[in-house]
Amino acid sequence: MINLIDHIKLPFRKDKELYSSLYRILGFYPHHIALYRQALAHSSSAIRSKNGKKINNERLEFLGDAIIEAVTSDIVFHHFEQKREGFLTTTRSKLVQRNTLNRLAEEVGLDKLVHSNGHTTGHNSYISGNAFEALVGAIYLDRGYKYCMWFLRRRIIAEHLNLYKVANKEVNFKSKLLEWAQKNKLQTDFALETPPQKNGEPLTFHSEVIIEGIVCGKGNGYSKKESQQKAAREALHRLRHEKEHLNAVLKSKEKRTAIEEEIISLPPKTDCDTVTAKSRKPRRHSSAPKREPGMEKKEEQQRQNRSKTETEEKGRPAPNAKTQKNTAAKKQSSKEDIIAEAESKAFAKQEEYAV
Repeated sequence: MINLIDHIKLPFRKDKELYSSLYRILGFYPHHIALYRQALAHSSSAIRSKNGKKINNERLEFLGDAIIEAVTSDIVFHHFEQKREGFLTTTRSKLVQRNTLNRLAEEVGLDKLVHSNGHTTGHNSYISGNAFEALVGAIYLDRGYKYCMWFLRRRIIAEHLNLYKVANKEVNFKSKLLEWAQKNKLQTDFALETPPQKNGEPLTFHSEVIIEGIVCGKGNGYSKKESQQKAAREALHRLRHEKEHLNAVLKSKEKRTAIEEEIISLPPKTDCDTVTAKSRKPRRHSSAPKREPGMEKKEEQQRQNRSKTETEEKGRPAPNAKTQKNTAAKKQSSKEDIIAEAESKAFAKQEEYAV
């Protein structure tokens, strides 16, 4: 009955297109449309209030985050009656994580209603999820907690989520993959590539999972972690569902281990091998210079000149014995004179001091 009255009022409303779009998402018509308009305004948008103040959905996002956690806690608690606290906490965290909320916002068409600048809408993967939280905050202020519970239970979880699948969902795909690879002794690497950034576009990352030299998964994301998680998820899916791919990885491992075992089985080097290697000296080629023509005549001339010089030196007369004696006597007398002169000077100085 209430929706019928709101439907009758729709043609006379100012923002009838926004009312109709929200009705398709919520299942009821809003009462205070300003709250929902604020919930759809991202902080990068240029929307302002009547007073000229810039508005955004950050405050409603804060409120909606708390309400979503409270509602999902209630739903999980009653749905899994036999499960313990740890299981309930993990399941709730899977329901309220950013990727899940972002996917739900896109499935219900909320991402098409968000206002933001042109560069951010298509690239920031968190805008839609944040708007979803802000929408729940607007519902709480507009209609109360019961409508929030009804919207999340009937319009979201019942139509877009399977609680059992979410509870059994593997969140940390990278950790699961590394654990499996370590258990099976497989060499696993994550190759990261950052493509060049274009003007006005955010930085993106591309990751590949390489197991035993084979690319098993690829993933793109706006962070290193996101790209690696997507690559690991694809790798796990292929290894579990594609037997040919798994067999190729195992064969590659067998080849690697066979080569390693062959290297280990090789005999070690001995001292005899070292001595033999040292004793093998390379042959040396003769490097004697070639004799030029006419060199023999020049050498013969040089030998003749040397022989003439030697004969001339032999023909010179040897010094006389008398001459040698006179020279020695002169040297001896000169030494005696020097000594005598020095003694006379010394005696003279002694006489002066005595006076």
